[in-house]
Amino acid sequence: MTDSRGGSYDVAIVGAGPVGSLCAIAHARKGYRVALFEANPAASKRLAGEWLHPPAARILRDLGLSVDGDAQSASGKGFVVFPEDREHPIVIPYSNGTHGLVCDHATLVSRLREAVESEPGIDFRLHTRVSEVEDGRLSYVRNGASEFVDAERIVGADGRSSVVRRSLGLPTRSKMCSRMVGLTLKGVSLPMEGYGHIVCGAPGPVLIYRLSEDRVRAVVDIPLEYSSHEWKGVLADSFARWMPEGLQSAFIEASAEERLDASANAVSPRVTYGTSRRVLIGDAAGHYHPLTATGLTLGFGDAMALAEGEEFRDFSNERFEATRVPEVLAMGLYEVFADQRAEATALREAMYRRWRSSSAACDKTMGLLACEDRSVSSLSREFTTTIVWALRATVPRSLNGSAWRRFREVARGMGNRLGWLSLGAWHLYRGRRAGGTAPERPTRTLARAFLASMPSASGPAGDASPTETVSPDAGTALERAATRLLDLQAEDGSWEGEMVWCPMLTAQWVLLHHILGRPIDDGRRQGVLRHFEQSRLPEGVWGLHDHSAPHLFVTTLVYIATRLLGVERDDHLIEPARRFLQAEGVQNIPSWGKFWLALLNLYEWTGLHPILPELWSLPRRLPLHPSNWYCHTRLIYMAMAAIYARRFQTPVTPTIASLRDELFPQGFENVDFPASRNRLREADLFARPTVWLRAGYRGAQLIERFHGKRLRARSVDALIGQIRWELNTTDHTSISPVSGLLNILALWLHDPHDPDCQRALDQLDLWFWEDEERGARMTGARSASWDTGFALQALSIAPQLGGVPDALRRGSAFLRTQQIEDSFPGFREAYRNDPQGGWCFAGKWHGWPVTDCTAEAVVGLIAADRTSVSETALRDAVRFMLRGQNRDGGFGSYEAQRSMFDLERFNPAEMFGESMTEHSFVECTASCMAALAACREHFPEVIDGAAERALSQADVWLRHNQERDGSWRGVWGVQFIYGTLFGIRGLVAGGAGPNDPALRSACQWLLDRQREDGGWGEHPDGCLTGRYVAHEESQVIQTAWALIALLEAGHSNWTAISRGARFLMDAQGEDGTWPRQDMAGVFFRTALLDYVLYRQYFPLHALALYEERRKTRGS
Repeated sequence: MTDSRGGSYDVAIVGAGPVGSLCAIAHARKGYRVALFEANPAASKRLAGEWLHPPAARILRDLGLSVDGDAQSASGKGFVVFPEDREHPIVIPYSNGTHGLVCDHATLVSRLREAVESEPGIDFRLHTRVSEVEDGRLSYVRNGASEFVDAERIVGADGRSSVVRRSLGLPTRSKMCSRMVGLTLKGVSLPMEGYGHIVCGAPGPVLIYRLSEDRVRAVVDIPLEYSSHEWKGVLADSFARWMPEGLQSAFIEASAEERLDASANAVSPRVTYGTSRRVLIGDAAGHYHPLTATGLTLGFGDAMALAEGEEFRDFSNERFEATRVPEVLAMGLYEVFADQRAEATALREAMYRRWRSSSAACDKTMGLLACEDRSVSSLSREFTTTIVWALRATVPRSLNGSAWRRFREVARGMGNRLGWLSLGAWHLYRGRRAGGTAPERPTRTLARAFLASMPSASGPAGDASPTETVSPDAGTALERAATRLLDLQAEDGSWEGEMVWCPMLTAQWVLLHHILGRPIDDGRRQGVLRHFEQSRLPEGVWGLHDHSAPHLFVTTLVYIATRLLGVERDDHLIEPARRFLQAEGVQNIPSWGKFWLALLNLYEWTGLHPILPELWSLPRRLPLHPSNWYCHTRLIYMAMAAIYARRFQTPVTPTIASLRDELFPQGFENVDFPASRNRLREADLFARPTVWLRAGYRGAQLIERFHGKRLRARSVDALIGQIRWELNTTDHTSISPVSGLLNILALWLHDPHDPDCQRALDQLDLWFWEDEERGARMTGARSASWDTGFALQALSIAPQLGGVPDALRRGSAFLRTQQIEDSFPGFREAYRNDPQGGWCFAGKWHGWPVTDCTAEAVVGLIAADRTSVSETALRDAVRFMLRGQNRDGGFGSYEAQRSMFDLERFNPAEMFGESMTEHSFVECTASCMAALAACREHFPEVIDGAAERALSQADVWLRHNQERDGSWRGVWGVQFIYGTLFGIRGLVAGGAGPNDPALRSACQWLLDRQREDGGWGEHPDGCLTGRYVAHEESQVIQTAWALIALLEAGHSNWTAISRGARFLMDAQGEDGTWPRQDMAGVFFRTALLDYVLYRQYFPLHALALYEERRKTRGS
């Protein structure tokens, strides 16, 4: 095949889109002979620019090409922004009464081509594909034949993949930043006719404008994480909810009928206009996101300037001068609208505030964007002012460390971007001066500033190929899970699963019975020994929990308890433990163990640090007064102090004498007990005693040596009175068996026949679980109210399942009876929070209500059967929760924080951390926020001004205490996944929408940690360091937590959510249960817990939310 000559022209233009057609018309009217080439006439029907700013509209009118009266066009008055805060929209009009033009892209191209064909100086060649370009010559293929034309100047107006651009050796592919989907809405009215509506809050910004009398265009920016298979679902699920009033139904209808067009979005700055013989204009020179409607306006300007200019250098300089301001602003605006990083969010919010506060700011922004104001100084002033506003709003008003870290993050992010932007502008300037021969360098530099709109240049360009999302039907798994949970419901309507810890408490129960001389019946004895046997670690010793390393404290107590139950020293059950104890040295046991050993006459009291009853006689205003301590810690100390004052030791029996030899092979009489006070096995410790605590111990030793007997007696009597009050307000169970066992011993030492002591002994059985598999064991807490609240919340999402309505009714009836309706007389004197209105972890009998237990009970009751909930009960519950709010806005657990002094430095627990004072906990804060929000929605009359303020202050605390990576550290569950679940729940309760920056950051943190199998897993070892540690395998409970968080947040990544649901479905057994894995609960940083029902109702909750949303998406 040979080439044939197709003529000679002054100008040959490649691409007959709007810019190329306009360029041909402008040149022809200047007397040039023009050839215009178009390979694909149908390309005009693609989704492309349809909004022209006033300068572009003027160009059309000046050329007599106005389409104002066309049925497929409309006038544009400016833009109206709908921020994600859903407050009043922001109107940004064109200045001085000017108007832009909105026209269907195909109509605009059609009108321009009609004008082209009527111009005598233009040779318009359709179906002509340009194959090669060189100076002065253009080769093309038409009807299978190769031809060429000669031209003094060849103009590339053929878009991003320009053949002219490629001929200059310039890159023709930019990395895609998002996809643009265009929907056509019919028969709808816009909130503000004549304006382009920019809608924020969805996964990407949306531009909506009227095309004609009966057609409205919605241009949707869809992030790359969504495949084309997901578009229909994500448009209806995650975008529709943000549409202005009156547009939602039409938007959903259009997406359901798939009346949409799509194209890729990419951003590339203008580095060069080519050469005098091969010129680039429009998108071939540089392209921007369509949200800002800049592309056509700049392209029309290119076309006119090229036709009117004499010299290429003058044209190039003039266009760089004219485009640099709108170019940077267009790139920056899309970045701020689309990016959810902290610094971009701060700038976006500052922009909203400026626009809302000043119409002049709106005018300046629009003047710059519409290419009316080309002043670099104007842009610099606006940019600098917005940064100042953003930083000023971010500067903390307190000394809160998290808030200052967030400020530093925002300031650092802005500083980094500003630095890269400045460097990129310099590289851009130098690149333009050098003729644009190396455009990659300024593009790479600018990509460090525009992180969302110019993804790293190191990645592959062009379209990604996300895999298709399969949304598994979880109906069967959900039904099985619900059936199993219903089977576990008790006769009284409650649910309760065991809270599994370690055998230490059961061992102490045995020790107490030995000290008191109370026999243990043979059935219970066998059950306890069976528990000791099944709870051993593989090494044959015992740990602080199932996943623990060998623990001297626990092993010592279990070993002694086993011997006191009649097991011989060489029995296989304890023989490995004796070797371990002798190797490690029992004198190195933590102080709590030394205390029990001293009671058993296996250690001397001189080997303990004094436990002073007199501390309770200090003025209460002193920070160190025990009333300021965390309730569990102060109650344990209270009983230990009363016991310590007696210095009691049980008689030396033959078993005790033998134990002395077994525990101290060097000879009991040879042990230097005073020197052993500070001997502590490192592996048993969370933290060694601080210098402050050691100084306190030395002071306590002086007081112990010289204390007054009357003050000691008075102090002990006061403690005995406090212990008696504690027993009488907890149905003689105490706050926990940890302090309960000590309370019994303290009363027994005071009076062996004390009726409260006898009653408390009888009540110890309330703490026991017993079965054939795991034996008889004492738990650290009962959890009927807690478990019932969560079970009701899970089941209430699937009320259509068989048996669920009745279960909800019965569970709700039980939970309503567990609220503490009246205050306890003397609660102030006992240093207690007023318990009225609260729910306990266990039940009403427990007497120690907790803020989050109350909150989850309230949420469960409202979700399950709100018609039966009493307003009085809810009002009392709200008041109780508010009494637990701290001054910083967060919520404590049992009570508000009582001391701002850091008492943790005086923590004597050694094996446990963060146990000295109440704190603001993310779990308690978020749970209370959820309860207050539920009350406000369904029972607004119980929410007064104080509750509204509490909710607002809690929201501020939650945001200030979010980690830089978006997570929160939980303290009652493992650990960051658990905390982030509650952080997200709290944000949602506080009114955060799916596009809230804090919420998006939290969700992204979860998404970044999803495993390949779709699950999530966090290792409990991270609790020791306070850092996230990935688990080697996915965990069912943590996967459920992550899914609940993402679904309640309304997150749009349906692929990740579906994969998580699939993991839960695959992990479920045929009986509707899930397997036991690593312990997911924790307290005081080291004590891991297995909440047995967590692996039933949390996965059920997650699958119920998933199914609810899956069906919504499908409909």
